[in-house]
Amino acid sequence: MIEDRETLLLATIAAITICFYFFVRAWKYWRLIQDTPTSRLRSAHQGFVEIEGKGKFSQDRAIYAPLSNHRCLWYQSVIECKSSFKSRNAWRVVYQNTSESPFLLDDGTGTCLVDPYGAEVVSNEKLVWYGDTEWPVRTGIMDSALFAMSLKSGYRYTERLILPGQRLYVLGQLSTHSPATHHSSRDIMRDLLDSWKLDNKQLLLRFDSNHDGEIDLNEWEAARQAARSEAEVLHQTLQFEPATNHVFRPEDKRQPYIISVQPQMTIIGSFRHHAVATLLCCLGSIGYLVWQLHAYWQ
Repeated sequence: MIEDRETLLLATIAAITICFYFFVRAWKYWRLIQDTPTSRLRSAHQGFVEIEGKGKFSQDRAIYAPLSNHRCLWYQSVIECKSSFKSRNAWRVVYQNTSESPFLLDDGTGTCLVDPYGAEVVSNEKLVWYGDTEWPVRTGIMDSALFAMSLKSGYRYTERLILPGQRLYVLGQLSTHSPATHHSSRDIMRDLLDSWKLDNKQLLLRFDSNHDGEIDLNEWEAARQAARSEAEVLHQTLQFEPATNHVFRPEDKRQPYIISVQPQMTIIGSFRHHAVATLLCCLGSIGYLVWQLHAYWQ
């Protein structure tokens, strides 16, 4: 009897800890999203930002979901196999894949490349259908409405999608990369010299001034000067190329990374409701713990 009470006490303490953790997390996200101003890409600062815009393919390269073959910006695919355990049917995951391919976000003032790796993704397109093979041979989306299909089929296929053209809310780390700052003239010079050394015949033809079949120190210095001049010209050209904005998971793990098809106010309301619900659960568990302790010491 005492052991049962101690187990119940430990379970209640664990419940309080879990509820408190999720309360703090939901409250933090709620306040962070509410207090972070929405940035425009044309004037966005570097660092943690909030952006809203329309999702597009990167360089017009479509992404295809592996199960349904739908064109999309992002997908999460799951295949489950029906298995029996103690006379009960359960679904066991046998395949799972989440897209990590970047896509574009256009807010009307500019574009940024969004890397979905590590993001909490909220989508509103979900496909569920059933079949008898581990890999789907067709996309029977209409069959998902028939409960009978789930009873006689051995596999369930599920895909969550973000489709091109959907309006997205993104909260993450923004960094702008300029080709001119990413590649210095010294880097370009080094790459030129490395490429020239790979073609020894052309190197001799261009810089072997005494025609002895070798590049001496003076000739190599002439090659370095030529590479330096070409590198400066190329670096000047790079300065006219447009900079590229990238959004990715923040390095600070305390900051969230969210990609959502839901509008900002809906997301704020969701985290607010989660915060209230987990707080009530936490307070209820604390009350129950106090009652248990009172009964334990009686």
